[in-house]
Amino acid sequence: MRTTDIQILSFSPELAEYFKTINLLWIEHYFEPEPEDLKVLTDPQKYLIDTGGAIVFAQYQGQIVGTCGLKKWHNDEYELVKMGVLDGFQGLQLGYHLGQAIIEQAQTLGCKRLFLETNSQLTAARHLYQKLGFKEVTFECSRSDYQRCDVIMECFL
Repeated sequence: MRTTDIQILSFSPELAEYFKTINLLWIEHYFEPEPEDLKVLTDPQKYLIDTGGAIVFAQYQGQIVGTCGLKKWHNDEYELVKMGVLDGFQGLQLGYHLGQAIIEQAQTLGCKRLFLETNSQLTAARHLYQKLGFKEVTFECSRSDYQRCDVIMECFL
């Protein structure tokens, strides 16, 4: 796979099912889905897009193989959420391209601080986020309802 073979697509309602499917497969691979997962994945338009966020997709040879979301918290603060890549496409830098695309979306929306919550067992994902410019910050409390999160990372745009 070459970088030029990857297309980044913005959210459209007909792609909502891909957002749910890709993320559920990824989450179920490592964890049990939590109520917050199911709520956002079932209606990403309501919980991400309509509240000022964004969703991007990676397409490879006509197939949607990855996705990443952006949730708005305040005027200039957003959370990176729901980055997932289908099995068989891991390790091909799709996560990096999705991350770059969602950071660009965040900048377009006026984001100054982008944060994410992750889990210490997902060391490969943390390495990816560091490559995108995120740094770990002291974990004091969780902003989201995800009990599995124990690491907060942030970057300033």
